[in-house]
Amino acid sequence: MRKALWIAAATAVASTGLIATAAQAAVPSDVVPSIPGCTTAPSVARAVASTAEDINPAAHAVDGSLSTRWSGYGEGAALTLDLGTAQSLCGVKIAWYKGDQRWNDHTIYTSTDGTTYTKVWAGRSSGGTADHESYPFAEAVSARYVRISFWQSAQGLWGSISEARALTAGSTEPPPAGQTKVVAAVGDIANSCTGSSCPQAKTAARVKAISPDSILTLGDQANGAYSQFTNYFAPSWGPLKDKVKPTPGNHEYDDSAAAGYFRYFGSAAKPNGTSWYSFDLGDWHIVSLNSEDQRRAGSSQLEWLKSDLAASNKRCVLAYWHRPKFSSGSEHGNFPNMKPFWDTLYAARAELILNGHDHDYERFAPQTPDGAANPAGPRQFVVGTGGSALRPFKAKVKNSEVRIAQQHGVLRLELASDNYSWKFVTAAGAELDSGSAKCN
Repeated sequence: MRKALWIAAATAVASTGLIATAAQAAVPSDVVPSIPGCTTAPSVARAVASTAEDINPAAHAVDGSLSTRWSGYGEGAALTLDLGTAQSLCGVKIAWYKGDQRWNDHTIYTSTDGTTYTKVWAGRSSGGTADHESYPFAEAVSARYVRISFWQSAQGLWGSISEARALTAGSTEPPPAGQTKVVAAVGDIANSCTGSSCPQAKTAARVKAISPDSILTLGDQANGAYSQFTNYFAPSWGPLKDKVKPTPGNHEYDDSAAAGYFRYFGSAAKPNGTSWYSFDLGDWHIVSLNSEDQRRAGSSQLEWLKSDLAASNKRCVLAYWHRPKFSSGSEHGNFPNMKPFWDTLYAARAELILNGHDHDYERFAPQTPDGAANPAGPRQFVVGTGGSALRPFKAKVKNSEVRIAQQHGVLRLELASDNYSWKFVTAAGAELDSGSAKCN
């Protein structure tokens, strides 16, 4: 039934001859909040538009911020995304400006050469959300260019898109053995500061310079409300959003049920329908957990974690969440309630645990969940240095090896087939801690 509601990917049109009318576009459609298995958003090399306001250019639709937009006027006003290279696409996600106040009739086309376009979706947005909505294709198509042509809205002929991205299902082939992946990790990021001199702008620039395969944000990305994300996180970290794999912290829950966090990150915050999830990166299995919910032994999150680890065939495991079990930080220190996470990960012989919460950098030796040194246990890092106000340490906790205070920066990891290495890199580029180890 769903396929019958989608528009078959078969009608070729020239880029200079997109003449479909609003009536042609307004066909039955199936707008869903997410597309199972179709969640990867490749970077956009360039965005162009057939028409645009000077203050709302095409580039605003791909800047990672829902507070900016592209706006064009008239039937057929078109926004085109250039992905740089042809990729196998399974859908498009669009956040319509004022999408919670008006529906938008539109058609989606794809092209391999930027000249001949094929219609792959046509219909109407829900009119019920200003966040991302996903538009699945009837079948995967290979394309470099994606064009969104607007026809009309409930309020007239202005087409306005806050954010747009093509979607892929990711590679179906396993990564080559021995392939090293680079990860950047940091938490406690955005404070109430704007401009390039802000700490979060400097750590974002450092992450961009690292050019990681994936970015793990360790909670407290912003202080709760959605406006905190759009005002303070998005201007600096928004351009990195496509690579961010987030986890919520206690400050996200300053907003009721972390509504601002889930709204800003959308499907990336709940890729499988829950706020805890996992993914594979190269030869590593990576798990994102929620330290603010369902953390007791026997909870749904812990039962999921056991099943998830048992199902993985990867040798090396990394897990991350916000509150650290072990910390010498002066503000929070040890958080014993994280022991159920540790017990499960220790039993699975996990290698790495990453946390934030205390606004400092600290590295621990491998240890057991009870804090006994053990080379077969996970190595924990606290990296709460993404931009929030820094704090000093209190007395050193057992097994703490390195403590760095008063330095904003990020953790750079290289994850290989059977080993890993780390560097703590300050916002200014200084490397203050480094090392390497084998997987358990």
